[in-house]
Amino acid sequence: MKILNFGSCNIDYVYTVDHIVKPGETEAADRLEVFPGGKGLNQSIAIARAGGDVCHAGCIGSDGEMLLNVLRDSGVDTAHLKTLDVKGGHAIIQVNAKGENSIFLYAGSNSMITVDFVDSVLESFDSDSIILLQNEINNIGYIIDEAYKKGMTVVLNPSPYNEKLSGIDLNKISYIILNEVEAAEISGAADPEGTLMYFRNNFPELKVILTLGSRGSMYADGESEHFQPIFEAEAVDTTAAGDTFTGYFIAEIARGEDYGGAMRTASCAAAIAVSRNGAAPSIPTMDEVRLALTRMKEKKSGKEELLYQKIDSYISNNLAAATLKNLSEYLGYSDVYTGGIVKRLFGEAFTKVLQCRRCEAAAELLTSTDKPLSEVIKAVGYENENFFRTVFKEKYGKNLLEYRKSTRGKIMNNE
Repeated sequence: MKILNFGSCNIDYVYTVDHIVKPGETEAADRLEVFPGGKGLNQSIAIARAGGDVCHAGCIGSDGEMLLNVLRDSGVDTAHLKTLDVKGGHAIIQVNAKGENSIFLYAGSNSMITVDFVDSVLESFDSDSIILLQNEINNIGYIIDEAYKKGMTVVLNPSPYNEKLSGIDLNKISYIILNEVEAAEISGAADPEGTLMYFRNNFPELKVILTLGSRGSMYADGESEHFQPIFEAEAVDTTAAGDTFTGYFIAEIARGEDYGGAMRTASCAAAIAVSRNGAAPSIPTMDEVRLALTRMKEKKSGKEELLYQKIDSYISNNLAAATLKNLSEYLGYSDVYTGGIVKRLFGEAFTKVLQCRRCEAAAELLTSTDKPLSEVIKAVGYENENFFRTVFKEKYGKNLLEYRKSTRGKIMNNE
């Protein structure tokens, strides 16, 4: 599916400080860096780096050549990006020693999108397209109404939330991706469960993705719920974490991935982004994310963490011979109950989890060893080579040999 991101483009002025400045306080910055940014631009780049077919529509100022170049260099279609002879949007961002941030935003050219411009852009898209919107441009309501009339899949990231969004008809939205602050503003609920109940009761057709920072993310629709933990990473700068998550989630959904798989990939991509400085420059490529999925660990807590680790350990130590029956005996539960635990903790059935882990193990062997392909397949537990080759290509978009060549080439070139 083609994706239209009608969104903002900003120049980010990022100041590294010891702590976020309080009212009435003057704080000396340790460093100033200038990056391309804006939620729209960041999300378009994330979609493109995730392999999505994305067109960015919006307005930049006469100072926005850097923004145009970074979008094009990332593989984003900029045919509907308009340059105006005005000052472009920009953000003042403070990043403290913990990687937390505080942002002041000036809209500039992002607030100069006309109805005629919207109409001209939407003429190029139809009901087979996804449209993604944030709240850093004007005429959001009009864009949603017109996209809905065309039958497009409408995705809203209501960030930053303000009164401008209070008149939006959420019945016209297919997916809403929001954080806890935005969720509380919309729902009035004080916790994630209350937020999901609000959306379920009032907008049962809406698919909700709620990001919870270091506590992970949740998906809910009228019938299903799913929890996705974060991946362990050392946070350096969280500026583009949410945008990276959103872009990767949309790209995965557009290519037909289910919500559980899309959230896992998006969560891993966000973990890589927070480990790097800057907004757009911190967003990883899909090859980086696929490799990280074989190496990075998901973070859980309490009893769930212990049970998750026990199941994870069993699969890791018995990868080639693992079965649900043997796992049930290992845990001391029935097969049915064990299957339910795996589904709840991992978001997928045992067979899918095992299949995914075997693919990840194969990817690691392809990257780190010179084993023949047939030996790699046997090492991860498959006798039927043709079946595994099909499964692997579905997951990574490349056959085993192509994957080995692409990942080994990147490592040799220090990419």
